[in-house]
Amino acid sequence: MMLWTTIEDIFEVTGRGCFVVPSPSDLDFRVRVKDRLQLRTPGGVTLNTHITAVEIACGTGPCRMAIGLPRDLKSSDIPAGTEILVVEQTGT
Repeated sequence: MMLWTTIEDIFEVTGRGCFVVPSPSDLDFRVRVKDRLQLRTPGGVTLNTHITAVEIACGTGPCRMAIGLPRDLKSSDIPAGTEILVVEQTGT
């Protein structure tokens, strides 16, 4: 298991679920759909999950990577500052 980064922002897309925007990271590796993650909130809650989508989010600032999570997770479950750990890279 490897600490990748923290969550900078989070939003929900109707019909698609929750997406997180990771903080910039110096690590040089790629994440893919189905990669297993562990999220550790600042309050000490640990959530085991996986990536359902990798998208580009463009808003008022520069475009950034956004990671889709399973629909059972809500933005209220995952505050900014939550750590993202890569448990296993299984995607193709």
